[in-house]
Parts: sequence; C-alpha cells; structure tokens
Amino acid sequence: MTRCMTVACAALMVVFFAGAVPAQELKIVYIDSQKVLADSMVGKEAFAKLKSMSESKEADLKKKETKIKGLSDQLQAKSATMKPEAKDDLQKQYEREVKDFNRAYKEAQEDLRSEEMKILKPWTKDLEDIIKDYGKKNKIDLILDKTNPVVVYASDRIDITAAIVELFDKHYQQKKSK
Repeated sequence: MTRCMTVACAALMVVFFAGAVPAQELKIVYIDSQKVLADSMVGKEAFAKLKSMSESKEADLKKKETKIKGLSDQLQAKSATMKPEAKDDLQKQYEREVKDFNRAYKEAQEDLRSEEMKILKPWTKDLEDIIKDYGKKNKIDLILDKTNPVVVYASDRIDITAAIVELFDKHYQQKKSK
C-alpha cells in the first residue's frame, strides 16, 4: 500500500510541477530491479551461491526437524507408561530441541540475508552508475524502480528542490516573525 502511495505521489509531483519544465515532454521510465537481479549474470551467480547455501542450511534444519518429530512421537506413544520424571525429562528435551530448531531457523534466514547483501552490495553502486548514465545518454527525466518505488535517477531539469527550499524558508520566516 505504501509503495503504491509513494509511486502515486512521485507521479503526481512530476505532473504537478511539470509546468516548471519548458514546453518539452517529460520522459519517465521505470526498471524492475528484481528482474535485473534475476536476469543478470551477477544476479544468477549470486542466487546460485545462495541456493547452495540455502540447501545446506535446509538439510541441517531437516535433521533437527526429524529429531523433534521422533521426540514428539516418543512422548505421545510412551507418555502413559513412563515415570513422571522420565516424562518430564523427555518433555524438556523436546522443548530444548524445538527452541534450538527455531533459533537455527532464524539464524539460517539471517545468514542468507547477510550473504545476499555481501554478494550484491559491491554491485549496487555499479548498477546505480549504469542507470544514471543510461538516463543521461537517453535524455530521461525520471527513472523509477517498479519493485521498490524510489526514484533511481532524476534529471536536474525537473529538480524543484531549490524552489521548495526558498518557499519553505519564506514560510519559516513568516511564522517566526509572528
């Protein structure tokens, strides 16, 4: 929902302030950064490494899950005939294994996210430079990201920051003087 609102606000601002741009047409385009990652050689290599890492972590989690299932089955099958102390010990062991599984699952997710960032971060600056260069060469005024609605590149021609600062300063001075 907020992503749609951000894109809508950006589009409205461009349309609203288009009067500040001479009678030339605005050229607004978008990219799909997820598709760039999925289809690029860098992305394919990164996802292959992440898939391998994910499969390894998944195998470890499966072993833990199997152990938990065995303890659960044992608790259900033998709990009626077990001594209370043995039943309590088995229940505690089951709970420890469940906690260990949940911790390992969370750590695996964090490790995968961390590895993804480590692999892709060096390439983000290069990709940003490529997008900006493309925008300048093709006389594009605004490039949005479809996946993550942010402005990736904006031409100075449509930058109204200085005008807004000036208006904001005037507003501030008027309020301050009252």
